[in-house]
Amino acid sequence: MNGRPKITGEIAVKFLENRGDIVRLHKKDNTDKLWSYKVLAGRKTEFAFDPNIKTTLNIWMDCESPDLPGISDFEDIRKKTSSTALTRVFSGGALHTARFKFTVADETALKALIDYFAAA
Repeated sequence: MNGRPKITGEIAVKFLENRGDIVRLHKKDNTDKLWSYKVLAGRKTEFAFDPNIKTTLNIWMDCESPDLPGISDFEDIRKKTSSTALTRVFSGGALHTARFKFTVADETALKALIDYFAAA
């Protein structure tokens, strides 16, 4: 983490609310355990996370994350059974289903991730 404060779901939600020019809330799960967001540029990448998480911020995304500082624990989940919550919050189809899971260490890493996909 390099001394930077860890990011929680609440911090991530507030950060994303302030980035409304390039990302927007897409859908909330029925139980409010997962929220998905859509990047408004490029291929309109979608990602989801638990907005209530107080520990490690895990993100599920429809495409593979680039190798960025603060992004770790990459996992390809395409061959695993995904939760119905993940199915509900992603648009579906050929592009927008949860395929990868990874950890975001802090707000700086989340910003870099969003900026990367907005520019793609």
